[in-house]
Amino acid sequence: MARTDQFAKVLIDAPGLAPLDYRVPEEMLVAVGDLVLVTLGARRAVGLVVLLSSASDIEEKRLKRIQSVLKFSTPVSSEWLSLTRFAATYYLRAWGESALPAIPAALRRTPTPRQEKRIEGIRAVMPAADPDAAPAAPAPALNAEQEAAAAAVLGAEGFRAWLLFGVTGSGKTEVYLRLIEETLARDPEAQALLLVPEINLTPQLVGRVRARFPREAVAALNSEFTDRERAASWLSAHEGQARILVGTRMAIFASFRRLRLILVDEEHDLSYKAGDGLRYSARDLAVWRASKLACPVVLGSATPSLESWAKAKSGGYGLLRLSRRAVEKAELPEVELTPPPEKGASGQITEYSRRAIEACLESGRQALVFLNRRGYSPVLSCPACDWVSTCARCSAFTVYHKREKALICHHCGWRRPVPEACPGCGNVDILPRGTGTERIEEELEVLFPGKRVLRIDRDTASAKNAAEEAFRKVHRGEVDILVGTQMVAKGHDFQKIGLVLVLNPDAQILSPSTRARERLFATLMQVAGRAGRAGTRGRVLIQTRFPEDTLFTALAEQDYVKFAEDTLDERRESGCVPYVHQALLTAEADMLSTALAFLEDAAKSAMALGRDDVLVYDPVPMPLVRLMNRERGQLLVESVNRMSLHRFLVDWERNLRGLGHAGGLSWVIEVDPLET
Repeated sequence: MARTDQFAKVLIDAPGLAPLDYRVPEEMLVAVGDLVLVTLGARRAVGLVVLLSSASDIEEKRLKRIQSVLKFSTPVSSEWLSLTRFAATYYLRAWGESALPAIPAALRRTPTPRQEKRIEGIRAVMPAADPDAAPAAPAPALNAEQEAAAAAVLGAEGFRAWLLFGVTGSGKTEVYLRLIEETLARDPEAQALLLVPEINLTPQLVGRVRARFPREAVAALNSEFTDRERAASWLSAHEGQARILVGTRMAIFASFRRLRLILVDEEHDLSYKAGDGLRYSARDLAVWRASKLACPVVLGSATPSLESWAKAKSGGYGLLRLSRRAVEKAELPEVELTPPPEKGASGQITEYSRRAIEACLESGRQALVFLNRRGYSPVLSCPACDWVSTCARCSAFTVYHKREKALICHHCGWRRPVPEACPGCGNVDILPRGTGTERIEEELEVLFPGKRVLRIDRDTASAKNAAEEAFRKVHRGEVDILVGTQMVAKGHDFQKIGLVLVLNPDAQILSPSTRARERLFATLMQVAGRAGRAGTRGRVLIQTRFPEDTLFTALAEQDYVKFAEDTLDERRESGCVPYVHQALLTAEADMLSTALAFLEDAAKSAMALGRDDVLVYDPVPMPLVRLMNRERGQLLVESVNRMSLHRFLVDWERNLRGLGHAGGLSWVIEVDPLET
């Protein structure tokens, strides 16, 4: 019997492009969720079939045919299509912009005679289960709080979002592993997803998961992987071969056969929010995805985001507490606030702090010196004419990197050699101002000759696997003093760190950003938690000029709850997140006047919509006005009701597309921005 005419709606990765109709050739078998090759204008493109029907609203003579089907595996599921469609809708992008980039590039390349061989190569490196592997060593016994947390999650039916609030070193990872173990044991086809914020945390956690589940296929996924490695991990989860996937934010878009548990470690971390393209929050999508799958999602942190804490306090999330460290007799470290050096001092480490490091080393333990600023110094300056080193492309200073003998912009990457004399007046005595990790490393090598000092930051860990090897050295005890940025602050189970010294936190506490204090508190709590994890109590010294500030007093008491409640009270009174919902329109052009003129028109368009429940602020230049030779402005809108804001944004975006503007101008709306 002849098949009736069949038509397909196909997604293509292009801004603002709705699904397009194509005719399915009579001899071709196409399913919803298949990747297909189509023509778009004069070019060929890979698309994704999202609907099949027996009719089309487009005139038949205008319809093009699907050229071929890219059969790398089974089609993606309706659940995965729903996830990408929701993400596109919520974050105001075309569905194709959400769905197509989520499939690894190696699986969606335009087919060639080598495509089949390429897929075979991908399958060859897919992680596979080893049923003959030796059984795992017995898991450590959970304490009463850990048992209660695991039992609560496992005892609930269907969807439930949980906030696992545990002090640093309380054994949150052991709770995750127990949940994975029970979930896989209950259902032979079940899969689990564990999200982590940082790429450098992935290898050690994957190793720990594989050690606990030696007979299961455990896949990892992050942006440092090659195209083939990424495709292999994604495909192994898609086909159900990998029952556990550990990955960074991109892993929320992995395709699963039967996902039954989602875990989000360090849920407060900013890395879960994408900063370009589809500007999604992997943490928020994890909660949404779990709700549609009717499975539990656990958000873990020692310093939860204020949004998650407010949800837990209101009953929206179940609250699970781990109030003590998992290692028997291990205590939270002693936190002490101490003055920084006097102005004009030659170094950043005071005599008091130097003696504390010395005592720590003499006891056979390691010290960690934390400064969240890389490079040698933030700027070079001339004392004769006040010249400072600035970026040629951004409204920012260039950072002095002594070992590279270069001035580097940390925003755009522009660099230049260090000038031999001041470009302004010719003075040869240009000087570094301020301190970065490279300068601290140099200072420590002078203060502690013969001791092994290791610096870990984005400069020293830029090569593939460099961070992993550096952390191995710390764990093996081949380092006496570790110097680092936020790369060392969270997730690492350092067994021999006895002292943490925090330098210059005051720079961030003075920031005008609404979230600056929340971020600083989280960072300092996390880095403080690296001390004393193996049983002997650790010590934390924080050099600050503001010991009376409520942030530091809460930190000294290691009282996250007090800090969170006080901060939420302030946010409630001032009408800030999480008590309002926001979106940020940013525009960039060759000249700031062009960007601001567009934003002025956008503000008028917003006001014309007549939404009394949406507040529209005035356009202003962005804090970093110029980036990569582009001038930038922003316009904030907010509402106390999320649905009201979303309805407004849909109408507003449609109007913005119709606004005339000068060539070269670009704009984007970011929903739930982290920076305002």
